Amino acid sequence: MSRNGVPMSKDRPAKSRTLDAIRNLQDHPDAIVEAGEVADMRFPAGGRMSLRGAKLFHLLIQTAGVDVAEPIMHRLTLASLNQTFHVAIPELIDLVDELHTTTLKLRLTDSNGRTYTKSGPILSDVEREDEGQAQAELRFEFSPALRKAIANSNHWAVISKRAVLSFESKYSLRLYTILSLRAGLRKTSDDFSMDELREMLGVPDGRLTVWKDFRRRALEKAISEINHLAGFHAGFIPLKRGRKIIGVRLTWGLKDHDARADALRELDRPRVGRKERREGRVERILELEGLQREDLATALTAAGMTANGQWLDTSSD
Repeated sequence: MSRNGVPMSKDRPAKSRTLDAIRNLQDHPDAIVEAGEVADMRFPAGGRMSLRGAKLFHLLIQTAGVDVAEPIMHRLTLASLNQTFHVAIPELIDLVDELHTTTLKLRLTDSNGRTYTKSGPILSDVEREDEGQAQAELRFEFSPALRKAIANSNHWAVISKRAVLSFESKYSLRLYTILSLRAGLRKTSDDFSMDELREMLGVPDGRLTVWKDFRRRALEKAISEINHLAGFHAGFIPLKRGRKIIGVRLTWGLKDHDARADALRELDRPRVGRKERREGRVERILELEGLQREDLATALTAAGMTANGQWLDTSSD
């Protein structure tokens, strides 16, 4: 069999539930369906992915759609990419190079039920037309390692495109993807060793090696953003052996209707002021501004002037 004249991948099983899910949601503009093996990808020691690189990766997955596992060149115009993901051409080139050279470790299962790890880059082939040409295109093909993982996948995560583009920390986006795979499950927690969690989040070697730094700059920041923007809530519990932190228990659960509605409204709001809203500082800022205006009005009145700069008529009739 073939699609658009291209032979179908021989690695694809008779039925792939992940590809079926992509097909079922392909007309939903905010839904990005990702294979569970990809959502749970690891980065080898020293490997990493920048926040913008990760955002571009998710957008390319959505662009490829149901053909994501096929050995073909997918295409989109630079103009359409810029409209969604505001990035200058020089930075886009750097991000594409990043996806070319970033190695992933994917945990797969063969037809005999034996698990193994497959490594490879994200993109195997890229073509970029001169941006000065009309309808200039970016053309790309995912690597064989990534295509095989998706072709044989039977579990997946559905993530929000708006949320992907809204996250401000690369650790927030990675943890959001990891937990999106689990948020709808009956279980509500999972334990990870420190090494495993660092690999999944893509923490560079030698960075955030002290627990309090990892907790503050990676975990707490990520959990705060997820709880503000996602349709589920998340948390974590340090796991100790004696006095040493040896791992983390990640927890999650679906938000109620009102909390989900709040998250959706936040995704539609401008990024300006989002950190203050997330930290609950907006109300306090408004309160302080109100007090300052009240104090100013009192002082001006005492000086015989209104708040708009006009002098009061204090003469007696």
